[in-house]
Order: sequence, then structure tokens, then C-alpha cells
Amino acid sequence: MTVKELAKLANVSTATISLVLNKKEGVSDKKRREIEKLIAKTGYTLRQAPTKKKNKNLCFLKVLKSGYFVEQNAGFVSKIMDSVQTECSNFGYNLNIVVAKNDFSKALMEINGGNYDGVFVIGTELGQYDFKYLDILTQPYIVIDNSMPMYQCNSITMNNEEMVYTVLKHLALCNDSDFGYLHGLPEAVNFIERKNAVFTYAKEFNFDFNDDKMFLIDANVSGSYESMLKIIRSGKRIPRILFADNDIVAIGAMKALLESGYKIPDDIKIAGFDDIYLSSIASVPLTTMHVQREMIGKIATQTLINHIISRFKSYSKIKIGGTIKIRKTTSVS
Repeated sequence: MTVKELAKLANVSTATISLVLNKKEGVSDKKRREIEKLIAKTGYTLRQAPTKKKNKNLCFLKVLKSGYFVEQNAGFVSKIMDSVQTECSNFGYNLNIVVAKNDFSKALMEINGGNYDGVFVIGTELGQYDFKYLDILTQPYIVIDNSMPMYQCNSITMNNEEMVYTVLKHLALCNDSDFGYLHGLPEAVNFIERKNAVFTYAKEFNFDFNDDKMFLIDANVSGSYESMLKIIRSGKRIPRILFADNDIVAIGAMKALLESGYKIPDDIKIAGFDDIYLSSIASVPLTTMHVQREMIGKIATQTLINHIISRFKSYSKIKIGGTIKIRKTTSVS
């Protein structure tokens, strides 16, 4: 039965029926009671107009400090972002990108006041002193590319410890104990975890390694080259086996070594970390640890959406494994 048919039975206008159905004023008590009895007798129910579907919005916050790791790491973060974008679309969420260049806390306050169901935070360049600002957010969020040590929040990153172990195990097959480590600066959480793993596992593989064989290298393309060139010109002896915190450090160091007369892999063997696209097309293709960036983005999105829907009270910390890509820089003749 329609409102029009009900109005005809009650001998009133459709507007009067609408007032009664929606419990609004404008109808006498007597007439209201008559119409209500008729409604009950006919079994008519008000058909609710379909509610407008609420937009589902997520925010992707890129935090830039030095910019070395987020903007200058040859597409490392953009590959994660592409995966997040695809997965958000699969779940019917809009993704808005926000960049925080200077004031991290201000960006978080603006996001908190926005119409977002949840937030992805690229935490590659976050230090432990930054973690506390995340308390500003009231929406569910997940930090990507930072394990967030000793801070209670959702996070996803690569398993730095196991992946360093894997690359050292491969380097041990070179049958040379003369091992050195190129440690990237500034010290991102990932680099700190890789450094700890190097110092933990170097002895297990019988490498001759100590603090003097750790070299500090700027983690950008030009800086890594200049840093390594300075070390070579200082007269320091370069170990025959090298592991670098990431591919940018390794590629810059390789350029300096090659220009200084070293042959790779004959004189020096080197491995990196990340497997950015430059590693396979370097002048000497670089052995490196492949990070599952697409997997990280996909699982990050699924995890955040699960927390949005279920409103979990606790948090999850996820570490994704990787595989080694063996190339010419560690080949054994």
C-alpha cells in the first residue's frame, strides 16, 4: 500500500498522512488517532528513504625529515604507496596523501580534525623521540617501515634482523673473513636494527669484524660516494667483504671504489639492502636483500581496515621477510 492509497482510505491528503507517519505537528489529536488506527489495521509501514552512503576515507601521511629515505631512495616508498592505493580501492576506500615536511605534530592535528577513518604513517624517518606525537591521533592508524620499538601501536616493516642474517650467511660463502660494514647516516630505526644484527651475527660467521671496520656513510646518492671517497683518501684499509645498510649506500660506495682503482668483485665484494631498481642496473649489478614492498602495502591496508571495522583494543606489530638477490658484486671466480 502506498501513502496515496492510505490517504484515500482516510479521506485526507497525503501531506496529512506524512505528518502522522513522521510524528510531526499539524494534525488534530482526534484525526491523528483515526489515522493511526487505520495504519495499524492495514499493516502499513513507513518506507525509510535510503540513507546516503558515507564516504570512506583514509589518509596516507608521508613524514619527511632528511628526505633521504622517503624521497631519495629510488622509489622504495612509492612502491609501498602504490600497493596501499590499490588495496584501498579494492575495499572501497578513498586515499588522500598528506606530506609533513617540518612540523610532524601539526600535520597530525590537522589529520585528526579531518574526515578520515584511519591513517597510514610512513615512519621511515621517524626517530623514537617522534613517537609520542602519534598520541594526537584518535583514529586507528598503522606505521609503515618502522618497527616502533617500545611504542604501542600498529606497525609493519621488514624483518631487519633475519634479513641481515641471510645476507651475512651468503657473504660467508665467499670464504674470506675480512669483513666491513657501511653504516648509513642519519641513523633511521631500520639502520639501527641492521647495525645491531651485524654486530650480533658477524662472529657467528667467523668474520674478522670490530668497531674499526664500521664506516659511516651518508645515505644519499652523492653523499655515499663522497663519504666513501673520503675514507679511501684517508688511507684507511678497506675490508675485502662489505655489507651496506641500503642499496644507495652500496652504489655510492661502489662508484668511489671503482674510481679509486678497486675491482668489484675481484678486490672487494659488496652487498646491499632493499633491492631498489638501481641495484640491478648498477655498473656492477648489486647483490642485495629484496624487500617485499607490495606485500607490506597490502597487509598494512588490510590490518588498518580490520582495526577500523572491529575497533580492536590492542595493536599488532608485523615483520615481513625477504629474499636475497645474488648478483655480480659477490660472485666467486
